[in-house]
This record gives sequence, C-alpha cells and structure tokens, in this order.
Amino acid sequence: MTLEERFLERPRRLRYLIGGSGPPLLLCHGFTGSAENFETWADELSRRRTLVIPDLPGCGESLPLAGRHTCAALARSLEPLIASLELTRFDLGGLCLGAGVAFELLARHPERVGRMILHTPLLDPSVVRLRQQVLSAVLMAPPIYPLVTYLGRRRWVSDLYKMLLVEGRDVDRHLSEVNFQNQVRCDARSQREWLLSGLRRHDSDLLASHPEETLVIVATQDRILDHDACFRLIAAMPRVHLASVEEAGHGWNEGFVRRQLDLLDAFLDGRPLPHATVAA
Repeated sequence: MTLEERFLERPRRLRYLIGGSGPPLLLCHGFTGSAENFETWADELSRRRTLVIPDLPGCGESLPLAGRHTCAALARSLEPLIASLELTRFDLGGLCLGAGVAFELLARHPERVGRMILHTPLLDPSVVRLRQQVLSAVLMAPPIYPLVTYLGRRRWVSDLYKMLLVEGRDVDRHLSEVNFQNQVRCDARSQREWLLSGLRRHDSDLLASHPEETLVIVATQDRILDHDACFRLIAAMPRVHLASVEEAGHGWNEGFVRRQLDLLDAFLDGRPLPHATVAA
C-alpha cells in the first residue's frame, strides 16, 4: 500500500506519512532516518493498523527544532500531530534511537498508548555495547563531529563504516541507499543532540510499568545493542514479549524483514509469536 504524504505546517513544518485501516499506530524512526525506514513494514501493517509515520525534526523533510533535540523535545514536537489527527488512543512503535522518543510519549500520555513495538531499543546504557558507547563519545566530540559529518556524506566512507562497525555485510541494497540518502539530508546538529540524549536513557522501569503488551525485537548479531544484556534486563517483565531474530544484525536484509513481519503480524493479531524466535 502507498501511504499518503502530508505536512503539518505549524508550529514547525513536520512531514508525515499516513494510510491503512484499523486502530492508529504511530511509528518513530531511528538515527538519521525518516518515515521511509518503515517502507518494508507498510504493506502488511497497513492491513491491521492506520499507520502514522513522521519524519522527526531535523530528519527527512521536517525542519529541525530551534532548541535542543532531546528525546523529550522530539516527543513534544509530535503532540501537535497527535492533536491534529485526534489520536485519543494509539499503538506506538520505535526503531532503535526512536524508542527513546516513543518512551517519552508514553511517559507524557500513558492513558493514550496501547500496545508498543520496539525494535532494537536502547533501553538502558547497560544494553549498548561498550565499544559503541566509546566510539559514539569520540565521534560526537565537538572538535571531531564536523569531520564525521563531512565524511558520513561520502558514500564509500559511510558504507565502509557501517559494514565494519554498524550493519555488517549482508544488507539489502535498496534499504542501504534509502539510509544513505536520509543520512545526507538530515540536520547534523539535531542528530548529534539526539544521539547523546538517547544513549543516556534509562527506560526499563517505564517499560515494566506499562500495562499493555509490548513486543521487543532484537537481532542476535546486532553490533550496537547487546542481545544478551537486553534479554537479562527485561526477561522478568510479564507483559513484554521478547523476540530474538537469529543470524541478523543492525542492518536489514530480505530474510530479516520477513522474520520481523511474521512477528509483527502475530503480535498485532493477538496470536502466539513464532516459537522458534521467542525467548521467555
């Protein structure tokens, strides 16, 4: 299904995609991303939910904020969209760094949020691999970050960095191109501020206290999120379904997308999740 592109012009220009049928599902993309991060989910999820997918401020075609781009500020920026669409009750999803924005919305509007879908969420500093924490601290340092931004907009440098340190080799070429174009057009200041905010979050207590069911998808070979640490952190949360996708990493390929969709379809339909990929 092709989603409709719309713009909310006030208080700041915000682009979003919308379409589908059923209860609303608001999705928050990840670092340097856009609404297009979810294009592989759109066809199947739109049969079950009305999808609302914004470009977060400073990403895609949405203007950056005047102030700092913390997860809290990004969540507040979505409230005019929620009000304009009259979303009194909605399911909520977050991809990687976008999970922090989703948690801020949950904290601000707990009575409105139903089921949650979290893909490789940075729930706590303890689940982020130490190598990634150190690397992020170095690359985000003020004297270095301008050079990082410049090099990140050179395709061969970006591809090499992602292959070695983020996504691995087996990544869908179309999705890789979409991610690179998003990376080129995003606002550099906003992404630095968002990453620094997201890496410091402690959201496990908020997740544990949410009264509705949540699906957390984690790839076993993810180079940013520590799969085992994530399992240890949330294994005792009775309303959290923790799904492990074997032999997959932070980058998406056709097989990884298919396994994600199998999990998402079952979760949104209220069916048991595929047992081969789920840990209690």
